[in-house]
Amino acid sequence: MTAATPVQAPYPVDVFLKPPAKEQSKIATAACSTKSDLPCSIPVRVGLFFDGTNNNLERDRNGKRTGVIDPSTKKQAPVLSKELKPEEFSHSNVARLFQTFPDDKTGSGYFPYYIAGVGTPFPEIGEPTETDDGKAFAKGGQARIIWAIFQVLNSVHSTAHDNKPLYDDSKTGELAQAYENEVGQTEWDAENKRHNRKTHRDWFEPHLQNLRAKLASKPKPTIPSLTVSVFGFSRGAAEATAFCHFLSELLTDGKLIGIPTSIDFLGVFDVVATVGMSDSAGRTTPVPRVFFDGHWAWAKKLLLPLPECVKGGRHYIAAHEQRMNFPVTQLECTGGDFVEVYFPGMHSDVGGGYAPGEYGKGRGAQSAMLSQIPLAHMFKAARLAGVPLRPFSELEITIQDDFAVNAELASVWNAYTDELGDDGHLIKGHMELYYRWRAARLTTLENTASFKASSPQAQEDLRSSNKMLIGDLEAVRLRSHITAPRSPDDPTPYDPKDLSRINQWQYYRAQQGTPLDSWERWAMGIFDQHEPLPAEVMRFFDDYVHDSLAGFYLAGAVTEFDKRKQMADVKAKKEGQRTKFDKKVFALGQKIEAAQEKQRKGETLSKEEEDLVEQAKYDTPFPLMTDSDTADMRSALITTQTSTRREGGGYILRRSYYPLEGFIIRKSTHEQELEKAPSRPVAPKQADARTAAVEYIWVDNLTLALALGEPGIFRDEPETMMA
Repeated sequence: MTAATPVQAPYPVDVFLKPPAKEQSKIATAACSTKSDLPCSIPVRVGLFFDGTNNNLERDRNGKRTGVIDPSTKKQAPVLSKELKPEEFSHSNVARLFQTFPDDKTGSGYFPYYIAGVGTPFPEIGEPTETDDGKAFAKGGQARIIWAIFQVLNSVHSTAHDNKPLYDDSKTGELAQAYENEVGQTEWDAENKRHNRKTHRDWFEPHLQNLRAKLASKPKPTIPSLTVSVFGFSRGAAEATAFCHFLSELLTDGKLIGIPTSIDFLGVFDVVATVGMSDSAGRTTPVPRVFFDGHWAWAKKLLLPLPECVKGGRHYIAAHEQRMNFPVTQLECTGGDFVEVYFPGMHSDVGGGYAPGEYGKGRGAQSAMLSQIPLAHMFKAARLAGVPLRPFSELEITIQDDFAVNAELASVWNAYTDELGDDGHLIKGHMELYYRWRAARLTTLENTASFKASSPQAQEDLRSSNKMLIGDLEAVRLRSHITAPRSPDDPTPYDPKDLSRINQWQYYRAQQGTPLDSWERWAMGIFDQHEPLPAEVMRFFDDYVHDSLAGFYLAGAVTEFDKRKQMADVKAKKEGQRTKFDKKVFALGQKIEAAQEKQRKGETLSKEEEDLVEQAKYDTPFPLMTDSDTADMRSALITTQTSTRREGGGYILRRSYYPLEGFIIRKSTHEQELEKAPSRPVAPKQADARTAAVEYIWVDNLTLALALGEPGIFRDEPETMMA
């Protein structure tokens, strides 16, 4: 069962993170359990920090930019990096925690390792730039996990051999990449006889024996224990969880080459796998979700109970996240102190990754970011579990600032949890408050301070996404009068042009005459009869909770690197090959180059030219992207999901909670808990007779169905398909 949201904000944060005497004693006891007074005996402590998709410490805090690879030279083009100000930092909570693990005590057995998020540069495994495959399909995730295992082996070797790793950086990277091509392959002997496929343990055995031999060659110091602390966010949280399984498979009776080994703490923010074909594909194509579930390859391990070597941890789940492409995987731990907790906000409101003021939220400073609150709780929980994170009072001031929580954020947090009452452990408790806020802002969103403080692109995203919500509500209300699926001879209520104002999920359900499911009925009860929220709770959503649907692009450039790469790609195209949006990109690029040339010649620049030249030093000016540009941006692969730049599920849709059970009809193993109504129930609309038991809609043209992505074809039971 998921635990309730913490009621009080961690404010002042230095007081919150200074444990009382009893807890200090607990921390000291946990720390002493891995200490040794013998000079020839050194326990090894390893910290692994797996960052989330498109999260990268070097870029997001240190301002490092990555050069686009020139197709002709195969080399990265030079690019200037920018020293960021604190109010520009956007590094995740995992990156912040990494900076608190002792990094100057390797001679004493302490080893922290940071693993950059998939889709971002991680040269250690041969990924020099950002990649679309990493962002979309988690390519490179397994190599990161294997790299981390080798760092554990390197840490053990370094402790015994004067800080010399078992394998150098180059060799470690090569091995991490080789693993994927070798494990699972059929082995053949000298007589060309087939043997079993090579397993994970088989592949690692030579490296384990190598380490064993190296330790035997130098008896002192001995290593009495190996303790690993693992943290992760998003797909990095999935990698962190999978790492626990991969490491466990290398243990014999709880020992790694004879060394007692444990994972004392698994601290993860909003575990999202989406490895391979995602859950969203399973929802929007005729292929059963049992095949398209986002838990392909290494991610299958997430659906298993955590291994015995995991002694405890925390999983903080984003209570307001809804995106189809971000299904959360709940974790099961049969022993130890492992707790899952709902935290209000979207995916990156819990795991971090937004900069202050992004989309107008958390304006002014790091201390105004909603993600600071789960960060403080994770730091404290880890220290209480014995993870050797440095005490808050001993952190550098710049790192302490990364953990700050200001008074205004604390005030609205407390107002939110007060309105939440006893429903902090219920997803519907959190979503009821969110839907009440969205209902209140349907026509007033653009009047909020956060909207006015947003960039022009953010305003376009927020405005168009809110317009889609209004269209979705219209479509859902139309369906509320349906008692049975529409027959082929009945007229359809909408035309294709309505896809510009109604999300694809709701559009096709209205076209098919699909009765409302239980979540939709419950949500519409709130939108149609919503109770006004207290002013401070309105401010909580207005100023601190992001709109992840509005800001999540399936089509169009996302990062500064994406924009710079698209600029280069468009420039390389012939004029006749450029789309309408390409021409906007090309024209702006020409304008920038002309202004830069004028500056080089010492000519006077206009104000617009000065701004372009200045911005282009460390950024990439880019045309405003709108939904009217969708056709020029969108890949055919996502047409089953959306008719706009964003995914087409919309707001009246419950997030998927894995693991799922069933084959044709799939629902969460936690379905009963997820369906629990808040203690203050919303009056339901009369719809008992309008609920379809199971939705089966036959079409003769399967190719057409796949192209359109009609959600109703071979679909699940409506009341469980949201799972």
